[in-house]
Amino acid sequence: MNKIFIYGIVIFIINLNELYAQSYDLTSVDEFFKVAGILKEGKEISNVQWDNFDNSACYRNYSKRQDKFVINTIKNSIIIVFGSSHNSELDSILSITEKDMERDIKLLFKKELLTNYLSVKSNYDSIKSFRENYDFNNLVEKSKQRLGSFLGQPLDSSIILNPVYFLFITADGKNNEEAIYVDFNLIYKKTEQQRIDFIAHEMFHNYRAYFKNYDFIHSSDLNSALDMIQDEGIADLIDKKIGYNNYFIENGELTELGEIFVKLYSQAPTDLERFQSVILDYSKDKITETKMIDEIIEIVKFGGHPIGFYMANKIVSAGYQEQMLITFYNPYEFFRLYNKAAKEQNGFQLSDEFMNYLNEITKEYYR
Repeated sequence: MNKIFIYGIVIFIINLNELYAQSYDLTSVDEFFKVAGILKEGKEISNVQWDNFDNSACYRNYSKRQDKFVINTIKNSIIIVFGSSHNSELDSILSITEKDMERDIKLLFKKELLTNYLSVKSNYDSIKSFRENYDFNNLVEKSKQRLGSFLGQPLDSSIILNPVYFLFITADGKNNEEAIYVDFNLIYKKTEQQRIDFIAHEMFHNYRAYFKNYDFIHSSDLNSALDMIQDEGIADLIDKKIGYNNYFIENGELTELGEIFVKLYSQAPTDLERFQSVILDYSKDKITETKMIDEIIEIVKFGGHPIGFYMANKIVSAGYQEQMLITFYNPYEFFRLYNKAAKEQNGFQLSDEFMNYLNEITKEYYR
């Protein structure tokens, strides 16, 4: 065999091992600091520097999207906050109201992003010091341990969790196919336990992905919504056990967003009743699938967080957490346990008709 070819295979394997061994990535954090530092000096960003920014590990994911709204908004927000001549645009974005944000998620994103970058600017030197001195590998390992503790059993050793990629975006995190993305400023502002819990939340999504049934999820938008409600509802138990109001206050996140989450959580019983009614109407051919999905999108907001968290809390308070975690990949079991808890606690109960329909559409996928 050609020695050059063999050498190439060896190098490829070494690089592959390094890739899988990597538990976190800070390159986008570093590129952000470079760009912000140039702007703080009153200079303009060159095309080469923006290319480096776009091609860093985290921002590259956003740059590749056909819709450039996200990456363009990120870059424009950096210029507004760290540059010196965009006060009118800054004031315009900060004046976006709670009603505006509920109506248009793009406006929510713009205000969340700008508010977060203003926070970065006010703590700039301290955040840079945190980046240089904090033990991120230890954070990732402790977050894995926290996830195992929450689930009540060691994690399956055959499952390789995604690396954690840090960047400056909105004060949130997200598990994607290739990595867990976490806002760096959010992690900086949290206490150590809050950091661990937050990343363990995203690791739960990553871990659960190995168990859920994608044939079920991809077969309809309804099934996807059912899965989201369970996924986010259980995950919120890891880092938001103190409740949405205290969580948003303690984490210094956008006040209006916290108010929206608290309101949606409080109206979860009503939303569950609406959710049931729409699905039963669809099951009886009273409405089209398109109409049903339009209604569900209005009911199941923010990826299912508020309504799912309400259900999960009911399950836990009734003493069924262990059963819930044993079947943490099965949406029907999540709804069944919620209903069992609701009956015992005189909460809103889903009808037998609804539960029978839910069982019918899930039973071939989950045994």
